[in-house]
Amino acid sequence: MTISIYANYKLINLLPDLGVATALSMILVFSQSAQAELIIHNSKDASGQASMVVSDDRQKELPPAQLGISPSRINETVSLTQNKNLSKLNQSLTLYNYGTKPKAIKLSLIDMDETGNPIEPSESTLKPWTLINPTQFTIAPGGYQTVRMSIRLPMGFVEGKRYAMLSIEQQVDNAITYDTDGRGVTLEIGSRYGLPIRIDVQ
Repeated sequence: MTISIYANYKLINLLPDLGVATALSMILVFSQSAQAELIIHNSKDASGQASMVVSDDRQKELPPAQLGISPSRINETVSLTQNKNLSKLNQSLTLYNYGTKPKAIKLSLIDMDETGNPIEPSESTLKPWTLINPTQFTIAPGGYQTVRMSIRLPMGFVEGKRYAMLSIEQQVDNAITYDTDGRGVTLEIGSRYGLPIRIDVQ
């Protein structure tokens, strides 16, 4: 029996160019991708004893991106008191499926502090005032999905920089598939992307 495990993942610095420290131990924003295949199969040695053999076949070159996100980050400065750049609080995002299979996507917003750590939502963070539509959808191969995000900050909102991360989670309905001969199993692992958001309220 052979089990192949495929893992697709991408890595970039968290909140780059936004005055926030890099934090790769959390949710990751992706700009480059890598793929590895872990193969496990049964084998017998010279004495007839069964053993499990694990091989790690890593690609030497990066495969093409499977999901495109535009824009790659949101970094805006607005003034509630001077009614300046408030239109920038309404954003249009586009997600592209460059793969050959449909991608089921789920979106959610995560508030963060200036160091890139998740924090609980409150009246002084972005999540309670943010509307995202749609939050769940499927992108056909070669297709795209437009997402509207509106941050409706109230008058009197505390001034200062606010950070958040739009979590873009690719969900897998059938994680395990079997080969036609019934001897092989493929485990597909979903991936998670993130789009950094920084709003400077003045």
